[in-house]
Parts: sequence; C-alpha cells; structure tokens
Amino acid sequence: MPYQAVIREYDRLELGHHHAFAQAVVPLQGEMQIEIGGHFKQLTVGSVGLIAPETLHDSETTAGSRFLIIDVSDRAAISQFFRHPGDSHQELSPLALKYLNFVASLTDTFEVDANGAASILNTALELATGRSADFIDQNAISHRLQSVKEQLPTHNKISDIAKEGGYSVSSLQKKLKASYGKSPKQLQLEMRLDKALTLLRSTDQSIATIAFQIGYENASSFTNIFKKHFGLTPSQYRAQYWPSKASHS
Repeated sequence: MPYQAVIREYDRLELGHHHAFAQAVVPLQGEMQIEIGGHFKQLTVGSVGLIAPETLHDSETTAGSRFLIIDVSDRAAISQFFRHPGDSHQELSPLALKYLNFVASLTDTFEVDANGAASILNTALELATGRSADFIDQNAISHRLQSVKEQLPTHNKISDIAKEGGYSVSSLQKKLKASYGKSPKQLQLEMRLDKALTLLRSTDQSIATIAFQIGYENASSFTNIFKKHFGLTPSQYRAQYWPSKASHS
C-alpha cells in the first residue's frame, strides 16, 4: 500500500533504526524526543516529525503518549513531502491539527478502503507540511509562463500562444497580469520594441528585416508604432548611434 496509518504507543526508548519508506509522526497525546538524521527534535501535540526513507532515527517518549503514524512508500508523495532532510520537524496549523485528529479516528477503516485512505492521507500530509501539489509545481508553472511570455514577440495572435501553452486566453491574461503587471499585448509591444532598440543599435540589418524579425508584417507598421512610442523613426534612432547606417531601410 502506498500509505498506511496506525495509532501507536511507543516504549519509552526506541533504539536507532531506519526503513525504506518515509514516515510522519504526529503526537496525539504526550511528547517525544526524537533524533532524525542527527538532528534532535521535540515533538509535542501540534507538531509533526518527518522522517525520510533510510534516515536513521531514535526516540524517547513520555509515559502514556499516543501517536498517529503515517507510513509512505509512494515515490511521488515522498518527493513532495519529505524532500528536505532539514525540514524534519514542523508546527501544525490549527486546520492541519484538526484534520489529523480526524484522520486518527479513521485508521481502523483504512485497510477496507485503500484508495479512500490514500486520498485522505495525502490531504493530511499536504496540510501537515504546507506542501500542496500547487506549491510544489510553482517553479514549473513559472517556467511554463516564462516560456509563453518569450513567444509573445513572434506571435500576432494571443489566442495561438495561449493554446500552445495550454492556457485559455482569459487564464493567460490573468496569469501574465499577476506575474508581470501587464497585459499580453502590453508585454508583447514592450518586448518587440526592446528587441528593436537592440537590433538598431547593434546591427546593420534593414528596417524591414528588423520589423519582420520582431513580429511585424511590414516596415510601415513597425515604423509607425516605433515613432509613436519614441518620437523618432527607427532610422532616426539608429542615426544617433551609427550615422553611417541611417540610410538602411
């Protein structure tokens, strides 16, 4: 089973050991002094101990202590919830504590419904660690959005970019606005003009070539937009840096 959960009362002293699965230790009553991978932690009600696979650990508990133990063998869950050895101890939010107490009341039913147990225990670990799938995927999502943003200058239709990136148009507009403070069209124009400025300063490409390279179908459209924003035509701007190249058009 990818997840198992039991209520356990430990002997006062548990000698050092390790196992192939990950484990979350949640005090329900009493407390535990635990060493996880060389780090000493005190687990009390309202906290959780996270033990990654093959991590040496030993513990000492107070008399009458009870713990919810969640064993995790699912690789994706281990990667999500137990990826940082230094995060072996965390405080629980009130919501997480309430949910874990609810989970503790269900442990006798988990063997009957393994799929239901997996869903419940995955949610319990998300709440206990604060590492929801959305949070874990945040870097991937940011990278994906950045990739979409980089396509803006070379596409005329925002709908095409959204489709290629797996977004709806409205979703892409909201995400770009939230991340960059600008609409797709504003970002597109800014990126096109920034690239145009660089090309005008650093190359002798014709204005028509630059216009096509940054996403415009003709030099006239590019020139009109450029002049509207900078008060100069592309050729006039280039002449400030390379007078001898001002004649290229």
